[in-house]
Amino acid sequence: MLPPAIKFVLLFLGSYLLMQLAYTGYLWMYDPMVDPLTLYTAKLLQVLFSNSSLVDVPGASKVQFLLDGKAMVNIKEGCNGLSVGIALLAFLIAFTAKAKKYLVFVPVCLLILFVSNIIRLYVLVRIRQSYPEHFVLFHEYVFPIILYAVAFVMMVLWVRKNTLLKNEI
Repeated sequence: MLPPAIKFVLLFLGSYLLMQLAYTGYLWMYDPMVDPLTLYTAKLLQVLFSNSSLVDVPGASKVQFLLDGKAMVNIKEGCNGLSVGIALLAFLIAFTAKAKKYLVFVPVCLLILFVSNIIRLYVLVRIRQSYPEHFVLFHEYVFPIILYAVAFVMMVLWVRKNTLLKNEI
């Protein structure tokens, strides 16, 4: 029998690689078009701006988000937040629990991540609109850290709900 730490690492890496492989296959099915999840993400963002539109970029796996007819951001595969969701799911699988616990926790976690990602995109558009000089900082550094922090909090909650050790302080 494997030590728990080794079992955790193997389960995490195995499930992460399997889900990444499946996701890559999913993306290849639509290349060079935009995949449905990314398009859905872009359309949800569009709902938040009354004066916005989406323009397909021929030959590229992205759509351009326009606000008042002005190009604001390109929305592509990385903008749908699924990569963070895959990392979270791999952790939840590796830190095993009873199947029943997954039925509620996983959908709630994915919903929280998806909503957080839509909020991230909304704020990025507002930053691009009002403070374009700060866009790269927020797009490349601040918001990825925040999105992974949200996932980390959910991992901590999962561990606390499913650990055999109870703090009795």
